[in-house]
Amino acid sequence: MTFVHGKATRILLDGLDVSAYLRQATTTVEADTADTTTFASAWKSAIGGTSGVVAEFDGLYDPGLVAIRNLLGSSTNGVVSVAPDGGAAIGALVRLLPAISSSYVESSPVGGVIAFKWGVKAGDRAGYGAMLHPLAEDTNTTTGADRDDAAATSTGWQAHLHVAAVDAGSWVIKLQDAATTDWTDVAGGAFTAATGATGQRLQSAAGATLRRHVRYVATRTGGTAGDGITFALAYARA
Repeated sequence: MTFVHGKATRILLDGLDVSAYLRQATTTVEADTADTTTFASAWKSAIGGTSGVVAEFDGLYDPGLVAIRNLLGSSTNGVVSVAPDGGAAIGALVRLLPAISSSYVESSPVGGVIAFKWGVKAGDRAGYGAMLHPLAEDTNTTTGADRDDAAATSTGWQAHLHVAAVDAGSWVIKLQDAATTDWTDVAGGAFTAATGATGQRLQSAAGATLRRHVRYVATRTGGTAGDGITFALAYARA
């Protein structure tokens, strides 16, 4: 058995690492069921319906952290990635949520620190996937390492990009896949060019194929040699 301590958990919201403000994260997968039990049945029966994901976060209030509060009531889903073990290595588990803020509650105890609770619902298909590029800086145009998932899938995919900073220039980050070493661009797998902090989500059609091997390419246009981009990139097979 391999157990993991929760102290390293990393929460990314758009272009921000909000982990330092949070102290608990809970993600729950929910599935609707419809009862089909009929007369003369000895056991209850049911059929499955639609599924969804909700997440709850507990944190400490800071007046400078407005991104979480501003997401409440927004018409645009936030890009949230939850890495339970910190997401410090390629292949680390990541939960990908197109986040709709469903609640935000602040509490001010007379004898304690101001705290908040943040509730999130996934506004579309959520993903249980892997880190492809831990939060760190790449300089100049870069090709990422190969992530081998053992087999291709034809069930669709999602990808989250969190850009924390750009030194200069415009950066396009795209996904590539391969059966072995025959790398090609993934259809629909290029994020919009980033020139500063941003969060972006890509989602394929439900039956899209993603081959066994996956990597990224980060291409800089403009700027000068040595300019970098600080980002995290995660993806999930549906």
